[in-house]
Amino acid sequence: MQISRLIGSSTACLVSLDPHKTELRAANIGDSGFLLLRRQAGSSSMVEPALGTLDSAAGIGAAGRKLHIAFRSPQQLRAFNTPYQLGRAPDSGDAPDDRFETPQDASLVRVPVRPGDILVLATDGLFDNVDEEALLDTIEDLIEGSGTGASPQQLADAIAARAKELSLDKSVDSPFAILAKDNDILWGGGRPDDITVVAFRVAQRGAAGSTAVPLASGPGALPESTRLGLESSGRGDAAAREGWDIGFTERAAEANWD
Repeated sequence: MQISRLIGSSTACLVSLDPHKTELRAANIGDSGFLLLRRQAGSSSMVEPALGTLDSAAGIGAAGRKLHIAFRSPQQLRAFNTPYQLGRAPDSGDAPDDRFETPQDASLVRVPVRPGDILVLATDGLFDNVDEEALLDTIEDLIEGSGTGASPQQLADAIAARAKELSLDKSVDSPFAILAKDNDILWGGGRPDDITVVAFRVAQRGAAGSTAVPLASGPGALPESTRLGLESSGRGDAAAREGWDIGFTERAAEANWD
């Protein structure tokens, strides 16, 4: 914003998959953010929770759920309804402006991922209106109703539509309304706001029905830096392959409501 001389402010959430490890890296400023959803593990196939997720703290989710929230990005707020923001005001000039944050203030996280994980990025228009249980209900109903599994576009559309519906509902207190009352502010129902949702699914390359695209790939032997990264993450068996693909996601889909 400083280089372009744009006037305004915005929260920001950037995510990427590490091409050498099965982990997601994110930088977040403000109250936009992301959720990582994971299928429940059956008692016969239970695995140790991956370091860095909230699996252990969450007890691997509620009984009867098909999904649980393995990680939720932290929000950054100066005060209630006052998120960190990147910005520039008409009178900012070239000097640092303490009314806004800088990229150096971003919350940085690294989260291990697994094939089948669903990642949902969104603005606060989602998080202010849809609590975790309602979000899981929406996604599980869609997956169950589709039979063959919902596409990222279907997930993004359904989540955004649910957020819009609840934002206009005056009969049920939203997460925003509950927090407002905790801060002695009278507010009931939902909170109409801009809503943007981006969804994608982590997929293994070559899996049946997968539309996954490689984050990094190439012919011949693995580059030395990639091989070392795989070995350090416990995936050294992949280092001997002649053709390599590292880090896969199904194509992301976006939905917006104004």
